Amino acid sequence: MHVTQLSLANVRSFRRLELELTPGLHVITGANGSGKSNLLEAIALLATARSTRTTNDIDLISWESLREDPLPAARIGARVRAADEQVQVEVIVTTRPGLSAEADVASRRFRVNGIARRASDLIGRLRVVLFSADDLAIIDGAPALRRRYLDITISQLDAGYVRTLQRYQRVLQQRNSLLRRLQDRHGAPAELDFWDEELAQAGAILHSMRATAVAALARGAAERYAGLSPHADRLNIRYRPALPPELAATLAHAPDQAEALALPIEELAAAILAAQVAGRARDIQAGVTRIGPHRDDIAFLMGEHAAGSSASRGELRGVALALRLAEVELSIARTGDPPVLLLDDVLSELDADRRARVLAAAFAVDQVLITSPDADRPGRDEVAAAHRYRINNGDLERYE
Repeated sequence: MHVTQLSLANVRSFRRLELELTPGLHVITGANGSGKSNLLEAIALLATARSTRTTNDIDLISWESLREDPLPAARIGARVRAADEQVQVEVIVTTRPGLSAEADVASRRFRVNGIARRASDLIGRLRVVLFSADDLAIIDGAPALRRRYLDITISQLDAGYVRTLQRYQRVLQQRNSLLRRLQDRHGAPAELDFWDEELAQAGAILHSMRATAVAALARGAAERYAGLSPHADRLNIRYRPALPPELAATLAHAPDQAEALALPIEELAAAILAAQVAGRARDIQAGVTRIGPHRDDIAFLMGEHAAGSSASRGELRGVALALRLAEVELSIARTGDPPVLLLDDVLSELDADRRARVLAAAFAVDQVLITSPDADRPGRDEVAAAHRYRINNGDLERYE
């Protein structure tokens, strides 16, 4: 899989950019703040339908457009060649006046081959694995960041996961709204029956798919980390689903979590439903749903200790690197077609051995974009055939 053409209009630091790309390695250099990360963010957005750096769509629009245009808008488009198809994908960010002159509201629209589509129809048309300095937060940050990581990773590989996740989120919102009404003594608990059944069914599917993905990532990351840090404690990644206590306890101690959670979906959904019904009074008191995928977590352990609190920054970087390398392997195993690899200013922080291992993974995929503030890293001895570009104030210039 590779991008053959990239087009940006009014995207962060880019007023306009048209870039033809080939398979192979592309090295983009420039000073900090010149727009390197903006470029990779735009490509990742086409793959996942969401930004890796902001939850506010208006942040994606260039400052110049926000300042000068009556109704500012941004467009990101790419032509993608995969193993069995060529497809054009687009994300368009538009604005409309808000409640005040300084509070415009932005929203995203999506197109596939020029036809308006939902986000779920866009996700996975382009698959990327993005390495960045922010990856450390997956390990030592809040649980929400780890759930977001899982959702982004699995969504690119399975359209069914995207649809189930969207369904779960809609039902969860409805159930929580009803719980707050019941908390204020408006309605009867029996009104939860329908929402409980829907939530349990969708939640069981998500738990099962997450357990399978985490098991594969755990195996790959442990192997990769042992190669990156042969003298360190073994890396162990464990899925921590917010399941009924008896199921969660069984899963927590299982050698193979995916196998331990390999109940028929109907049985798992029934167990979740029984726990939701049994816990209704506490959910009503809290005004929120207390079990389900929206409260899942992942544990990263070095030996027996949590990596987030016990590992050094160098060790955390190694864990994050091993996880991303495992993600590349998972993407190839699931689809048979390598993802596009995006390396956002990570090579400059790695020693020669780790840099070589990352570049070895890069040579296993069709297309790699590498950003660096240093024009000499990666050097020509490391990536002799790479296409090289300089970026400055939103302009991209190719040089050899």
